[in-house]
Amino acid sequence: MSSYKFKRRSFLRAAGGSAALLAPLLRSIESRAQGMAAPLRLLIIHHPLGAGPGLSTWRPSATATTTSFTLPGESAPFAAAATPLQKYMCMIDGLNIVTNSGQNTHEGGVVAMMTGVNALGKIGQQDWSAGGASMDQLLLAQSPMLGGPTQTNKTMFGSLQLAADVRSDRDEVAPRVLSYKPPIAGTDIAQRRQPLYAETQPLNVFNRVFGGTLPTGTDPQKLLAQKLSVLDFMRKDLARMQTLIPSTEKDRLANHAIAIQQLEASLRQTYGMMPNTSVCMKPSMPPTYANTSTGKQMMGTDPNTSVFTTASGVDYYVTGSPNSHPHLDLGLNQLRLIKTAFACDLIRVATFMWSAGTNWVVFPGMFQGASIKGNPQSTPHHPPSHSDPSGDTATRDWLNQINTFYSQATATVLQEFATTPDIDGNMLIDNTVIVYLTEVARAWDHNQTNMPLIVFGGKNTRVKGGTFLKVTGGTLPNQTGGTSGNRPFNDFWLALLPIFGVNSSVLSGASGALMSTGALPGIFS
Repeated sequence: MSSYKFKRRSFLRAAGGSAALLAPLLRSIESRAQGMAAPLRLLIIHHPLGAGPGLSTWRPSATATTTSFTLPGESAPFAAAATPLQKYMCMIDGLNIVTNSGQNTHEGGVVAMMTGVNALGKIGQQDWSAGGASMDQLLLAQSPMLGGPTQTNKTMFGSLQLAADVRSDRDEVAPRVLSYKPPIAGTDIAQRRQPLYAETQPLNVFNRVFGGTLPTGTDPQKLLAQKLSVLDFMRKDLARMQTLIPSTEKDRLANHAIAIQQLEASLRQTYGMMPNTSVCMKPSMPPTYANTSTGKQMMGTDPNTSVFTTASGVDYYVTGSPNSHPHLDLGLNQLRLIKTAFACDLIRVATFMWSAGTNWVVFPGMFQGASIKGNPQSTPHHPPSHSDPSGDTATRDWLNQINTFYSQATATVLQEFATTPDIDGNMLIDNTVIVYLTEVARAWDHNQTNMPLIVFGGKNTRVKGGTFLKVTGGTLPNQTGGTSGNRPFNDFWLALLPIFGVNSSVLSGASGALMSTGALPGIFS
């Protein structure tokens, strides 16, 4: 298109005084020739156990400004990526989760963060029952853009809920579920909540989503035919205008026909030579991931207070196989399936969980240069996170490296979003809002002050990329073990809802809505 744009400018210069008349027509020709705009999408990615104590390994230093900042260890992978992602990201610092339903717990944190309303109540030790729809499902139901089942432009699969691992303490629902439909009426809070359990096996996702024929609308040859049909319509428009405009303008109108020919040549070059892999390609069939541990463990005899899981799962660490990392591979496969489903417009909404907050993913005792206290060969992730970092710096550093690992793995796929063409000629990230969040600010005491949060998105998402947003001006009360985070987490959701055409009142006025002080400015333009 660059050669066409050059000729367009030359043409308008040559038009002289008539350029004011012809430029709007030419812009109309160009915009119609581009066909339909790509849809907006939403992806929410959860990583477990917050960030390092004090967030010093997560957020920029105190001297950072809104647009000049350096990401430290745990968030640095987003800046160090082969395709740097910092220009697409807005890091937000200074939001608290404020709830009376499981404050300062992993379980209550996930439910409060994702639904924005108080839980219906607690089941057993810490299994908080979601009292509302999760944000992804609220947006799917309310937004005219996201292809929900109540919309006229609904997508084939509505939304996806995927995870790399969902093992959790006591196999509770709350810490291992991100997505919920609205609760149903009744008195039993366990039955009222409507969790959408995440699929943890990529092969099952592949068979469900890509087992059939992909939509023909994403075939580049069909896209080309669609755009050429628009050009044909424009040619007819020009022929009609020849009988309507003054004779002094007919030569210049003829030049518009030349411009259309040039645009057609450019479209043929772009789409005619584009393989189907550039927009929507059926992905390769992923492997079946065999369980690498059951994670079974029980502490104490009372099942209501004991810590255990009976679920199967896939660990990072495989004994005797130093080059085998199934937890990483499985997670990357899941995110890539979401990416392809977005590109093919099979879905526009998805959630992905690396693991539950109270997770049992086994990591090696020495990981990325850090050794956990006691030098065990391997250990589940969650139990050591309760170690006081002031007296156990070895475990602190080991946990920091796992946080860095999740940032590295997520950045790997987000780079692909930034380099994968979308249907409108932009990249997928230009039309996708990606929220990277976690259920606690720091794991050792479960504090939920200054929650780690990053929002990614390209030019059509209105995300203010390259931004470190330090929230100020709030008056929230202190939390146990921390100071005020200035504003409640719901202020973020209130800012996000209008991006997808949803009025923020659907959350702020909801029954049981958590504290909010209004849409947080500075994230979106």
